Amino acid sequence: MSIDSDLWNRILSRISENMTSECFNTWVRPLAFAGSEDQKLNMVAPNETFRKTLMENFAGVLNRAVAEIAGSNIRPMISVAGSSSETAGNETIDPLPVVQASALEVPTVRTTWLIDQLWADRAVGVIGGGPKLGKSWLALDIAVSIASGTPCLGTFKVHATGPVLLYAAEDSASALRNRIETLARLRNVDFTKLDVRVITAESLRLDKAGDQDRLDATIALHRPVMLVLDPLVRVHAIDENVAGQVASLLGYLRTLQRRSGVAIGLVHHVKKNVSPATGGGYSLRGSGDLYAWLDSFLYLRKNHDQLILSAEHRSAPGAGPFLLELAQPDTGPHLKLLSAEPCPTRLKTDALPEKILRALSSATDPMTLEALRQTLQVRNQRVVEAIRQLSSQGSIQRTSRGYTLVGPTQLPIQIS
Repeated sequence: MSIDSDLWNRILSRISENMTSECFNTWVRPLAFAGSEDQKLNMVAPNETFRKTLMENFAGVLNRAVAEIAGSNIRPMISVAGSSSETAGNETIDPLPVVQASALEVPTVRTTWLIDQLWADRAVGVIGGGPKLGKSWLALDIAVSIASGTPCLGTFKVHATGPVLLYAAEDSASALRNRIETLARLRNVDFTKLDVRVITAESLRLDKAGDQDRLDATIALHRPVMLVLDPLVRVHAIDENVAGQVASLLGYLRTLQRRSGVAIGLVHHVKKNVSPATGGGYSLRGSGDLYAWLDSFLYLRKNHDQLILSAEHRSAPGAGPFLLELAQPDTGPHLKLLSAEPCPTRLKTDALPEKILRALSSATDPMTLEALRQTLQVRNQRVVEAIRQLSSQGSIQRTSRGYTLVGPTQLPIQIS
């Protein structure tokens, strides 16, 4: 049976019925129809990484559509643009490989952890938190620990030592060197022998097949124990709130991890104005697919003036919360673990909401935000947070002239 462009368009239409529009536009639309011969439907993919990802994830959808429209005797065949028909890029789409469970590879004895309590062995995950909380410092501490075999944060044992590949998109080369050199010095490690390898490309777009190919080749060449991408938002141009686009990017990273065995850490921000009751993973900015994807999650947050680190894992118990501080000694700034023991769930309470209630109770007129800040001599952000808490509790109200009390002044203050 000869397949013409009209039949090809019908095949595309059938495929689109079984995929989201984002997946279809990303993984099927770029295929070029190259005619048919000898009961084979010929298609051309833009590159080898694209072809492999398409076959690994959507071969079944493509096979069914071709069989339904063109007949079960027609076999899809995908080649790579610029390759000859004899190259490995030209490969018939076969059914997915299947084996009986008892025939699966016998697992080797492996440790659960890459870093005790913090990062699972060969895990993909996220180092998340609000701005200026030390996410990059924590990522670098992890990198230096793995590269040197020294405990992370001076406490958590590293079980696999070797090269770490780092892409730091928001730091200058000199600032990055200074940070890593400081961490090496604190560990008494020779900086010149520290095996942290920095990707110096001006840009990296992992939503593009070309850059995926380059990263694949880089991983194969350097064979790192861990890959750190800091931050996630700088390695793509997708809409992080569109699940299909996010799933495609994360699917590539998961495939990279499984194929190479490299652990992958993404530095990522949390949403603004997150409720204290919201779980750490659900506070991550963008699609919920990111939280579903990760194996390990390190969450940095502030409780008033206390910096707190918590860890979650897919296949192991969580850890923390641990108290940290960004120490500023003469040897250089670094994250410092204040105690290896988890701190109590209920941390230091904040007296500011009660002080605001007292100030409003004593005032003869409504008080503006600026008036409260000047009276209490605290940072504007802290006043805003306390005002938001009191407003949500119905303790105060905002008028055109400022804030006033609602009802009795002796209300219980909930501390989150």
